[in-house]
Amino acid sequence: MKQRNSTYTTFPVLRSERLVLREMRSEDLERLCSYLGDFEVSKSLSSQPHPFLEVDGRDYIEQALANNTAENVTWAIELDGQFCGGFKAKELHGAASVGYWLGREHWGKGLMSEALRVVLDYLFEARALHVVRTGVFKENPASMRVLTKMSFKITGEAKHACRARGNVELDETQLQITRNDFLRLTNSDVNS
Repeated sequence: MKQRNSTYTTFPVLRSERLVLREMRSEDLERLCSYLGDFEVSKSLSSQPHPFLEVDGRDYIEQALANNTAENVTWAIELDGQFCGGFKAKELHGAASVGYWLGREHWGKGLMSEALRVVLDYLFEARALHVVRTGVFKENPASMRVLTKMSFKITGEAKHACRARGNVELDETQLQITRNDFLRLTNSDVNS
């Protein structure tokens, strides 16, 4: 296991109204494999294979736990004490980016917007980042809505491979949010 930077020795557990974003656990394996084994979930992710097997789940958890949290943080998203998805922030000392997913049964409930808000608050406040980037496959309008609702702005387009689809290159929209845009959003929420 990699040595963690002394500045970030404690895993950053985040809480929102309904969710806890915490470190991955071995007990998450069954749900992780079930959710990422669903092609409807994995087809919108760049790095997860399909089929998603138990060995893939063990690797996912092992890599998440081995992260140097000064550089990369992989959270398990928990709802009502149960694992329901994943969220990753990476390259936290450079061009920081985020990626996320939820099990299909949790779609359409506003959970990802809630998780994204608490992660951005952490990244901009506790980690003092100035910009956070992400990419979304064009055929994933639900994720695009989550991002634009949170004030992410489109910065360009690219092609990105989807491992679940045999590494086929898909059109991707690239987006980013600045600390100032996020602060404007959160201040407007407080004042409304």
